[in-house]
Parts: sequence; C-alpha cells; structure tokens
Amino acid sequence: MGASFALALRANGYAGRLIGISRSAETLRKAQARDLVDIVSSELSHAGEADVVVLCTPVRTLITQIGQLANLCRPGAIITDMGSTKTEVVRAMDALPAHLRAVGSHPMCGKETAGIDAADASLYRGAPWLLTRTRRSDDEALSIVRALAERVGATPREIGVEHHDALLAFASHLPYALAVALVTATDQFSLNQPEVWQVMAGGFRDTSRVAASDVTMWLDILLTNADAVLGAVRDFQFTLDQFTALLERRDEEGLRAFLAAAAQARKTHFR
Repeated sequence: MGASFALALRANGYAGRLIGISRSAETLRKAQARDLVDIVSSELSHAGEADVVVLCTPVRTLITQIGQLANLCRPGAIITDMGSTKTEVVRAMDALPAHLRAVGSHPMCGKETAGIDAADASLYRGAPWLLTRTRRSDDEALSIVRALAERVGATPREIGVEHHDALLAFASHLPYALAVALVTATDQFSLNQPEVWQVMAGGFRDTSRVAASDVTMWLDILLTNADAVLGAVRDFQFTLDQFTALLERRDEEGLRAFLAAAAQARKTHFR
C-alpha cells in the first residue's frame, strides 16, 4: 500500500519530498532504484522530518508506531494511516500530545499480493477513501489528508469510528473469512479427492482470491475488529442455515426465490 501510494503520488505530479521508511533493506533498495521516494531510511526517527506521516504497516504495528511518533514528530505534523480497522487506531491517535494532529484513514482498495514488487500507481484510482476524525483532528488536517487521497484518484468521505468498523466487517473482513473457509474446506476435501484442484473454474478462483493475502496483515485486522467480524460471521451463518434448510427440503420455489433475491441484489449494487 505504501509503495503504491508513493508511486501514485509521483505519477500524479506530487512535487513534495517523499521519505520512505522500512525495516527491509531490500525494500529500501528497490524504492531507491525505482525512484519512488527522495530519501530512504530504516529508522522511524526520520518521520520527524515530515509534515505528514502516512503509516502503511499492519494495524497492530501502526498502533505501536503512533505511540512512538509522539516523541518524534514536529509540532503541527499530521499522522494518518491506511489501517483496515479504526477503533484501536483512533484510540491511539486520541492519546497523542496536543501539539500533533491525526486523522484516521482507510483507502478501500488492495490486492492479495503484497510488497514493493506489487506496487501499482493505479491502485487508488476510483476507490473510496474513508476518513475518521480523532481528538487530534482539525479541519486543516482533514483537508490535507483529503487532498492527498484526491491526488491519487480516490474519493474521500468522512465516517465515524464504530460505523467504519461495522461496515468493514461485512464489506471486507467477512469476505476474507469466507474465502479462507472455502479454501480450507476444499483443501481438506482434496486429501481424498486431489483432482478437485484440476477442475477449478473461474468462480472458485474469484471467490477464493483474497485467501492468498498477507497473513500478518489479516491477523491484525481480525483481532482488532473481532466483535464486529464475529457479528458478521454469525449473520452469515444464519443466512447459510436458511439456504441449507431450503436445500434439505428440496424446496424448489423457496430456493429459486432465495437465489433470485441474491442475484438481483448483486446486479443492483454492482453494475
């Protein structure tokens, strides 16, 4: 996400100085080679030189980094993030000293591939970019983060913390959980029927794609939004039980109506 953001800023004419920070020497070498940033560093202390700090690490890591930045950033600096959950992130931002500003941020895009080699300048184009106020937000900070989102082609909108995490449980976190469950169940089935992997069509590939995503990133997402994700999983289980009951009864009309309603909803919301 961070490399794609730097690449997108460059591609869209951003003239400010970019500092790339990573613990990986290989990532820093590649960032320099591709001219993604002006300065590379393995030390978080270099974030103290920035007017805006964008944290693109896994959620629990960036929560720790927010606390570390409290003593590193210059007065008036803005700290923002790309984390997929917001309750714990905003709590950490709220605890920052009053001389710093912070805005919760979440671009609604991504790929199952991770790392600088997967950087894509078009990743954010047309994507919703959710902004969350904190106790350390002011109108200017929100305007600056909004402008950065617009610069890379995203569409920013403001949203509350709890609302964000409730929506994302269904819009993002539940689909990942279902993809993982689908691949796990199929993998177990394949122990006795290995040829199942040779007959897969596009439906399975599309449905299971996100199961290949970075595990550390998803562990942090699930554990920092566990209550909302569990609620979404239970709602899904209830719906799956309805489907199961219809099929067990061989209820053709009921099953037809169930499938038709889902098909219509999909067509309505994804044209």
